[in-house]
Amino acid sequence: MTCKDMTGMRFGRLTVLRRAENNSAGRARWLCRCDCGELCVTAGRNLRSGYTKSCGCAKREAFYNRRDLTGMRFGRLTVLRPGESKKRNRTAGALWLCRCDCGKETEAAAACLLSGRTRSCGCLNREQMGRMHEHMHYRDDTCLEILRRSCEDTGRNKSGFRGLYRLPSGKYRASITFQGKHYDLGHYSSFDQAVQARLDAEETLHRGYIKALQDYEEMAKSDPAWAEANPFFYQVTRADGGFQVYTNAVAATV
Repeated sequence: MTCKDMTGMRFGRLTVLRRAENNSAGRARWLCRCDCGELCVTAGRNLRSGYTKSCGCAKREAFYNRRDLTGMRFGRLTVLRPGESKKRNRTAGALWLCRCDCGKETEAAAACLLSGRTRSCGCLNREQMGRMHEHMHYRDDTCLEILRRSCEDTGRNKSGFRGLYRLPSGKYRASITFQGKHYDLGHYSSFDQAVQARLDAEETLHRGYIKALQDYEEMAKSDPAWAEANPFFYQVTRADGGFQVYTNAVAATV
């Protein structure tokens, strides 16, 4: 049986991208992108009948928007009334005006309040970050603890890998931040190519820096006078699509 091509058609908040694998009953399914940015796979008959109109964000929005949060307390926030802002997050619901214990008023999304993601106007995060920074070590605008964690971390974001962002075109943009500077590593049609570009940059900028610093500290122990006259440096410049590194500990070119 021939299935009608639904590519490019819109159903509610969903735009059909392409045909997906059939379900276990052999019925056609379609890969769709929701207006909120999420991807989902659903049966064609559910789209045509109007049963499926979003990735699920419409139901979540309706759930959060029907809750009256006035007077309720979430962390340091007390809800005063519905927010005046016209902006609304489809997956997080309506905005509510809240007063923080510090005295500042702020707007927060219903979902963020109910889930506990938002518990203050931002003052709580600043206090926690302040306490965290007291125990961190910085060199060349670089937090060594975060850099070491990055070298070991295999954490992922929504694109599927750290430092990668999926563009509306379907391509992937790779980037990395080092010494307070943000580097664009390029756009890639293949996920694997984007991952490799990110890994190559990490090898030079993150692992390379940690290795050079360790080498320098060993040299400093054996020759303190030299170290006093030659402070550690790890200078990075872009070169031929990669990075050129200048350091007084090791020499590296990528």
